[in-house]
Amino acid sequence: MGSMVCGLVPMRIITQEQLDNDTSLYDDAVEIIRNDGLVCFPGHRQYSIAASLMSTDAVVALVQSKRRSGKAPSLILIPNESQLSSVAQDVAEVASALIQAFWPGPLTLVVHPNASLPSKVLKLIGEKKPARIGVRVPGHGFQQELVMRFGGPLLISSANLSQKVGAGSASNVRKNFNHTVDLMFDVGDIPEKAPSTIVDLTREPPTLIREGKIPASQVMDVLQSATHGGETKSEDD
Repeated sequence: MGSMVCGLVPMRIITQEQLDNDTSLYDDAVEIIRNDGLVCFPGHRQYSIAASLMSTDAVVALVQSKRRSGKAPSLILIPNESQLSSVAQDVAEVASALIQAFWPGPLTLVVHPNASLPSKVLKLIGEKKPARIGVRVPGHGFQQELVMRFGGPLLISSANLSQKVGAGSASNVRKNFNHTVDLMFDVGDIPEKAPSTIVDLTREPPTLIREGKIPASQVMDVLQSATHGGETKSEDD
């Protein structure tokens, strides 16, 4: 099944007030994702669009919704660390120390995608060789609630058209994705905040490629401690 709207009906909107009164509306979003549809939800710094990573139709729909001609987004949310092996392979051993310290939370790990993912999905997210993906277990909010209820990996991308900005503006998102996304959780405009911190585990040694909500010093402390066999620190999200 393709995207549930197929350009025929407007995107369904669920407001914060509606969700506060009925949290089962999350399950409506999960059902859409399970049927190859797309859901837009607020993160801590912008709106994002989610699709099931295991659905080729949904991933293609996500790429098309953003009017991209090239590769798909490559950020994946998983509900817990045990699912990392289902989406990634050849993960560096130091990952366990970073996961213990910062997951769930705003740390994105760059890894190689698992070769068992759907072939067209791999082609879309792996245009560059060797292919790399970002993976995160979210610590709170809509991201965590959605991926936990879905129970599997979600491919997500910022809710803006290719080469455009405005993913924090609810009105822009509603205008740009009204007939390509099935459902949107609309909480109003989202102010810009620090992004997740990104560590590339496909390089040797592992490399910090973006400092975000987690300070670089804390990440480096964990990496150095793990490399030298010491104990890792814990960090609350």
